[in-house]
Amino acid sequence: MATLHRLMAAIFAVLLDPLATLPPLTGLTLVSVAAGIILLAGMRLCSDPQAIRAAKRKVQAHLLATRLYRHEPSTVGRSLGALLIALIPYLMQMLRPFVVLLIPFGLLFAHLDARYASRPLQPGERTIVKAIAAHGTPEDWRLEAPSGVAVDSVAVRLPSRHEIDWRVRAEAPGSYSLTLLAGTEHVRKRIQVGGLSGAVAQRAQATLPALFSAPTEAPIDSGSTIAAIEVEYPAQRFVVLGWSLHWIVIFLVVSSVVALLLRHRAGVEF
Repeated sequence: MATLHRLMAAIFAVLLDPLATLPPLTGLTLVSVAAGIILLAGMRLCSDPQAIRAAKRKVQAHLLATRLYRHEPSTVGRSLGALLIALIPYLMQMLRPFVVLLIPFGLLFAHLDARYASRPLQPGERTIVKAIAAHGTPEDWRLEAPSGVAVDSVAVRLPSRHEIDWRVRAEAPGSYSLTLLAGTEHVRKRIQVGGLSGAVAQRAQATLPALFSAPTEAPIDSGSTIAAIEVEYPAQRFVVLGWSLHWIVIFLVVSSVVALLLRHRAGVEF
């Protein structure tokens, strides 16, 4: 699993890290456009446009019948029943490409969320760093921070969650490594102060859920007493035409518009 984790992180780093030098909204827009084109390509390879058109014509015919014979309740009832039955093959045709694309787009969503859901800390801001034990309740863990970041609270233990929390304060712009010391072990976690990107919240052991919840940083060694370490960054919002939007709204809107505009040229039927 650790090898798969590193492989996915390397692939998406090649694809997405060059955008880190751009303003976040610009980078997100470019990714969304590319995703719309990839979605069309995937649908073109995995769908049958002729079968979709035939199924859609049947749906439209039954829908038209309900309008033409709206004054005849028995006919409308039969047409509605036939309409529901005709929807099944249409939806099955549409579902096939989405099933094929589910895993790659799920991984893409995870890596985009890691890069665009949060913003870096600003000098003077405080946040919480969480450490989760793989088992048991940690007692002798401590957090060390380099110059530029300060640990300004004692450790707060939450035994029911196998968790220890610290409050840290950002002091100067830069990319730093916090060090979590757990007995003879030590695990580093990157923390970003200032800049356009780098606010990766979590580092965790290599598990299947971690492919989606902590996809970008190298996994913690399996067998470690430390299951995960997380920095609580502020949420990032994108202002578009006066609207404050989450990244996923922009991604879905832009990629959908691109797919709709190019669907005929790509030979894709919806």
